[in-house]
Amino acid sequence: MAKFSFKFDHIIRIKEVLEKKILKEISLIDREIENSEAKKKALLDKKSELFEIITSGQIKVYEFKSARMHIRNLEKDVHNIEKKILELMQRREQKHTELIQKKKELKIFETLKENKQEEFFFENNREELKQMDEIAISNFIRKE
Repeated sequence: MAKFSFKFDHIIRIKEVLEKKILKEISLIDREIENSEAKKKALLDKKSELFEIITSGQIKVYEFKSARMHIRNLEKDVHNIEKKILELMQRREQKHTELIQKKKELKIFETLKENKQEEFFFENNREELKQMDEIAISNFIRKE
């Protein structure tokens, strides 16, 4: 019995590697989003602490101006981080779309491989049955 070999096996392997690469990129983007969210939370916590200090009246006038400037800078930083998070989410969505496309392509090749494999086994079985029939006929003829 002959061994089945699919002529597009190397393409399937490449598609699988590309799929894994995209999954890894999505994972890295997710990690970046988590880190950015943590930075944003830390900045917001720092801002609220500063705001509490200002509203409590425990600081002097010259410190008040400095604290207000610091709060504005923190707000700018938070805004920049939010923009970065949005960009990362868009990139993640783009990679997710790419991943879906790669999965579709891989599925097409895998389905094609399954169909070709079924054809191969069907033809192989047919050939074996044909050979067995010929052997049976030749044995029958010899007996007579």
